[in-house]
Amino acid sequence: MSHRAVRPSALVRTICLLLACGLSPQPFLGQEPRSLTNTTQKSQSASEKVQGFFRIEVEDVTEASLVEQQLKIRPALVRDRSLYYYGNEETNELLRKYGYEPMQMNPEDVLTRVVRVIHKGDEEDLSKTGVTILLREHGYWTVRATLTQMRLLGRLGYQVEELGRREPRPRQVRIVVSKREQVAEVGAHRVDIYSAAKSETGYVILGGAFDDSIDELRAAGFKVEILADPPGVKR
Repeated sequence: MSHRAVRPSALVRTICLLLACGLSPQPFLGQEPRSLTNTTQKSQSASEKVQGFFRIEVEDVTEASLVEQQLKIRPALVRDRSLYYYGNEETNELLRKYGYEPMQMNPEDVLTRVVRVIHKGDEEDLSKTGVTILLREHGYWTVRATLTQMRLLGRLGYQVEELGRREPRPRQVRIVVSKREQVAEVGAHRVDIYSAAKSETGYVILGGAFDDSIDELRAAGFKVEILADPPGVKR
């Protein structure tokens, strides 16, 4: 009778990684940056270019941190439960020993840039290309797109422009929730929460959010009020 290999749970992998070096997890510095213009992926070194680009699944930020610290694998990007890295078969074999299943990926389908797209047609057509619309502005959209999606935009006749030094600015938002737990729910939609003050009806949240997050919040049933931009913000 054949025995199928059982993939260790996230908890088991985490314990093994801790025991490997006898260290406690430290704050993880390899996540996708909050600053949108910094999500543009910098050119990889010559050694990275000759390696493959891979993905493994991690349970959370703590597990991703342990992979970086204990196994010395520097993430190129951590997004949701996916950790992407440049590596070779030696790297992958090390990960397999801890129960991971490396999958080869095309970096041009994963790594993103934030650019400006001049208005052409309607937003529905733009959304069909798969880009994430961060800001809807007069005359243009600010989007996050992979290199593959950017090439598609060019073929479809969209005018794509670099942002230069003009970093996108989030909307200022006010959200009223009835329960304290909902403050964390709001933050999970990538809202930069400035304050959460208790009120007679619950909690009033003030923060900053981009249009994609505002869309998600409204779809989840939250009422989002968009406030005036701070002085000096130009759109």
